[in-house]
Amino acid sequence: MDAPVRKSGASDSERFWAKVDKSEACWNWTGATFRGYGVFRIHGKSSLAHRVSYAWEHGTIPEAEEVDHMCHNRGCVNPGHLRPASHSLNGQNRAAANSNSKSGVRGVYWCNTYGHWIAKAMLNRTPHHIGIFSELGQAEQAVTDWRRENMPYSINDQRKEA
Repeated sequence: MDAPVRKSGASDSERFWAKVDKSEACWNWTGATFRGYGVFRIHGKSSLAHRVSYAWEHGTIPEAEEVDHMCHNRGCVNPGHLRPASHSLNGQNRAAANSNSKSGVRGVYWCNTYGHWIAKAMLNRTPHHIGIFSELGQAEQAVTDWRRENMPYSINDQRKEA
């Protein structure tokens, strides 16, 4: 197998931005990826592309901090869509329910035992029981209101109508 062709003499910045599609609001990474995140080789090691972009625009990322995609697009390297966050805060900004969700609503689950919807939330690895509801919409409103009050990094919940 042949080695990948590299632009000789190109700067790190030139190599990086050559792998970015800036045609939309999200600047999508077109190079190598790992679990949807862009990967860029710099200073002799592989780094996550969004972290490189954030650091170039805003400076050093505090130790033990993650870089949160406010846009929920793992392939985005637009520094305006990125912010530093602890693991807990980053987790607050989840986009939606898990792919196997029966309700399609983050934090709302069907309970066969009760024959009702249950609203729950997880904050700092602590589960919070919000309530049991006969209507999906009631459960969604309750969990959204709870997250709006207790999870300020949850951008989607902050945008929803009260």
